[in-house]
Amino acid sequence: MIALASPAFAEGLAQADTSAIPQATGQAATTAGDLTSTATTADQVPADQPSGDEIVVTGRRAALQAADERKRRSETIIDSVVADEAGKLPDNSITEVLQRVSGVSIVRFAALGDPDHFSVQGSGVQVRGLTGVASRLNGREIFSANNGRAILWSDVTPELMAAVDVYKASTADLIEGGTGGQIDLRTKMPFDFNGKFHMAATGELGMGDMAQKADPVASVLATKTFDTPIGKIGVLADVAYSQFSSLSQFIRTEPYFKTNISGKDYYVPGGFTYGDEAFQYRRYGIYGAVQWAPTDDLTFSGTFFQSRYKSQSSDYGAQVSSQTLAVDPASSSFDSNGVLTKTSSLFNRDNNTFLPSASNITSSGNKGFVDSNTRTRDYSLAFNYAPTDSHLSLKGALQRVDSRQIYDRLDIFRDVSFGTGFGMDLTGDLPQITTTAAAQAGFANPASYFWSASMPHNERNKGRLDSANLDAEYSFDDSFLKAIKVGARAAERTERDLGNGYNWSALGRGWNGDPQLTYANAAPGDTTYHAFKDFFRGETVLPGNLMFASEDLAKRYVANRTGLVASPPAGFCPAAAQFDCSVAGPLPAGSGYGGASGIRPVGFVLPGDQVDNKTITKAAYALARFGRPEGGISGNVGVRVVNIQNEGSGYIQQNANTFIRNGQTQTLGQTFLARGGKAEFTRWLPSINVDYAPNEKIKIRGGYNITMDLPTFNALRASGSIGVATTSNPGNVNGGSSLPNFFTNFTADTGNPLLKPTMSNNFDISLEYYARPGTAFHLAPFYKRLTDLPIYSLTQRQVTVVFTDGTSENVNAAATDYINATKAATVKGVEVGGRAFLDMLPGVLSGLGFEANYTFIDSKNPGDLYRDINGVTRNDAPLIGLSKHNANVTLLYEKQAVSFRVAYSWRSRYLQTTNSNGTNPTYTYYATPGPTGQAIQIALPVYGDAYGTVDGGARFKVTDNFSFGVQFTNILGATQRTLMGGYPGGKLYGRSWFQSDRRISTGISLAF
Repeated sequence: MIALASPAFAEGLAQADTSAIPQATGQAATTAGDLTSTATTADQVPADQPSGDEIVVTGRRAALQAADERKRRSETIIDSVVADEAGKLPDNSITEVLQRVSGVSIVRFAALGDPDHFSVQGSGVQVRGLTGVASRLNGREIFSANNGRAILWSDVTPELMAAVDVYKASTADLIEGGTGGQIDLRTKMPFDFNGKFHMAATGELGMGDMAQKADPVASVLATKTFDTPIGKIGVLADVAYSQFSSLSQFIRTEPYFKTNISGKDYYVPGGFTYGDEAFQYRRYGIYGAVQWAPTDDLTFSGTFFQSRYKSQSSDYGAQVSSQTLAVDPASSSFDSNGVLTKTSSLFNRDNNTFLPSASNITSSGNKGFVDSNTRTRDYSLAFNYAPTDSHLSLKGALQRVDSRQIYDRLDIFRDVSFGTGFGMDLTGDLPQITTTAAAQAGFANPASYFWSASMPHNERNKGRLDSANLDAEYSFDDSFLKAIKVGARAAERTERDLGNGYNWSALGRGWNGDPQLTYANAAPGDTTYHAFKDFFRGETVLPGNLMFASEDLAKRYVANRTGLVASPPAGFCPAAAQFDCSVAGPLPAGSGYGGASGIRPVGFVLPGDQVDNKTITKAAYALARFGRPEGGISGNVGVRVVNIQNEGSGYIQQNANTFIRNGQTQTLGQTFLARGGKAEFTRWLPSINVDYAPNEKIKIRGGYNITMDLPTFNALRASGSIGVATTSNPGNVNGGSSLPNFFTNFTADTGNPLLKPTMSNNFDISLEYYARPGTAFHLAPFYKRLTDLPIYSLTQRQVTVVFTDGTSENVNAAATDYINATKAATVKGVEVGGRAFLDMLPGVLSGLGFEANYTFIDSKNPGDLYRDINGVTRNDAPLIGLSKHNANVTLLYEKQAVSFRVAYSWRSRYLQTTNSNGTNPTYTYYATPGPTGQAIQIALPVYGDAYGTVDGGARFKVTDNFSFGVQFTNILGATQRTLMGGYPGGKLYGRSWFQSDRRISTGISLAF
């Protein structure tokens, strides 16, 4: 949001903005006048600025100038986003703030590697294409207890932030971590203000055009400094609340499986999924700071930061997923690779005869509900001793971070017939899916829907960090060697994660002891018709609106599904209707739908569901600063040595399964096998940064440093699963006997507690031109070479399986494991960007300005592997998360009481994952009709397609203490696509399409 405020309050927060110079690098802060030019007189106007009228720079322009000044004075390559006078960052989430920074891009999905779940505000952040981005709060480490190393950016309340700094290169005194860089969230401190009582408040109300829910946002800050007999004492309190509601719609195609039809190979999709997801979060932020200066030389600080993030999501999805679909080529069209583009009918085929099957196509559908609660707290105590009569200064801090996450998800599945076939048209911008009139009639009949399965997932995670650091700096007078700085840090990070997997289990199905119930048996309120309203704004055709389990039912059992799977009342279903109980009518309220005999125990099975991780870090550094007071060449050189000890413990779960293998029926037992691991590493991280400033407007930088990333706790986990993949037994028919499925291969999915840290050798150059306040340009080439990247790869490895007859066997398994890449990855690119205000234009036009940046990045990552549609292993994928082209263009206007901007952010295609759920199955290819075929294991790469959004906002100053504004997000209603690779000729094909809200919000700002 763009805001204006009173000059008095502007002065106070402008002083707060001077803290943009990091404490870690110990540079001098700029003055308030440097940052805001709040009341520059004609005598003080720069030589290239027309004189005469008084120039008042406030609002977003003042914040932009503050960010430029921070960049110019920094010891390494950084970019900053600074809050305006009302204490507001320009966007409503940290990810949205970061996406406009040169060289930074965000992921519009729930997580990188999860291409099936869209995130409106974005989640992950890449700096110069790399996902290894360390999160900091006031220069200190912070995280969320989510199996990772960094904080979830969506958890952070932006209203509490004074600025966000993006470090693209490193110095020895920065905490280790971040092959891509570091992002430091800076909060406000009492002594940053002018000492008088200040209060600021903001309030907003927003709404999305699809979600249609009003969302409030509010924040209040108050601060004052007191002169007391024991010294100066400052206090500051900041609280914030925000709610955000969204609705996103999606269509997804299954992989295009190789299918032989009439002696020729084609690629035919295995089905589709479509649905929507309603999402809402409530974010609560609390921040408090106290500073005490008993003397002018000594300052003590204490801060408390809490971010609490509560979210719920509710999704409905309909799916057809089959490996036996075929088409009639005479009524279908294909591209040059033989990939299906359009057909009037996809039907099930009998692979024994290659003739159409007599069975209908079954569509699965699910109602999902998620309830999540994450809380992160940071407690920090710090001191700064800098006597004016001494060359020696000392700094130190103690920190504790506590984070916890509670996560509950439940999916309730049902089946309905889609008739003998369905049509699919993939020639346009969006897939078009059609069904027969008979199938449409069945959609309206509750008796056509069969309750089929439930699948819960629960997590209870908690993490803690304790750290301490001490830094000493000795400065020199009138010497090229300006200062020597040394320091040490020790930290212990622990996390205990409880997770019970995804226990899919059939509800009552007739064959498992409980009758097969239909939606005609649903208790009142347990099912609902769901209308996919204005789906993709009317731009696509869907089979129709369908019935699902209700949100009330899913919400009732999201944390404990025991009641859902209880058997219906005794005698409810006649014996003759065991496989279709529709004739019995509705159940009483509160009844279950059967299947309790197949579920695992509710909650967590200990210790099998527990994973423990610990990282102990010890680091020390030495850094020398050099340069002349009059300018010219300056910089720093140093080295940081880090010792890391990773330790993890957990259990491998063997999943129960009965199957036919080599003509024999075998059964795997459900069991847990203990596993653990410990590894220790010592790494040296040198850095050198050299600046050359021929004058105050030009700065040329060059740097070399080595940075590192620790693997996530998810990658290091000493847990996982062993199981078996099967193909269905054709002898199983509805109402018939239950025969074991046919064995395909063993499977394994685990972490690796012995993973090495990722190392990155970084070379940077930056050419910066600061023409005048608010006008700046930069050009920044860079090169990175990364070794030991963690790769989530599909491979083969030996595992031990235990059968229920007491025997065991060492077998080859198709393993999804984390490994360190055996080959180095390289990243090279260049950033170019700038900003200028057109002050030379006459009248109201002189408020116009523009800002633009573009980043080109090229990468190679031969250590990553995927398997194409033919099962061939390949290593030609780029680095995950990296777009070759990234661009931002913003039109600005700042003049007196009016401030507005229109911003376009765009990134080109990027790799999401080489091993995604849904695109990594084993399918069977039949070259000729018969009972057996060739099992082909695939792991197709999935890409996020090029995506851009247009946002805008305007702010109007009414008085010195009051302003109001409006903000627009995703004005054009952009569609995000994902693409599948691994097909002939390297061609990519549509995997999924997502569309979400256009959003408008209005707000006010008060300052006293």
